[in-house]
Amino acid sequence: MIKRNWKNIEWSILICVVLLLAIGLFSLYSASTGQNAETNLDAFKKQLLWIAISLPIFIALIMLDYEILARFAPYLYGATLLLLVLVLFTTPIDGAKRWFQVGSFTMQPGEFGKIATVLFLSSVFVYFQKRRKTGYQ
Repeated sequence: MIKRNWKNIEWSILICVVLLLAIGLFSLYSASTGQNAETNLDAFKKQLLWIAISLPIFIALIMLDYEILARFAPYLYGATLLLLVLVLFTTPIDGAKRWFQVGSFTMQPGEFGKIATVLFLSSVFVYFQKRRKTGYQ
């Protein structure tokens, strides 16, 4: 099953993502050097850490069958809506109530909302398309 998943990966997308990450890291590193290089390199190190965390997750999601994601799309959408409502009761960060902050970790649920909305709407469209093909009106 693993070999089949590696064979079915859209390699052009993965290569483009890795190239964009490398360009972004190079740009961030070049902007970080100069005055206060030590404090400016913190942003580079933080970005490098997030890339190291997110790239394996991205590869795992590429290998995951879409039908599994579509099955859980309504739950992901509902959880995202709940997070978007809960964020209204957080303390503002830079004047905006759109972040959850736990220690030094911050999360913006609106970013997950974009993905959840696309997955949910695509699963709804597929559902109605299948229903229409089977003759139920």
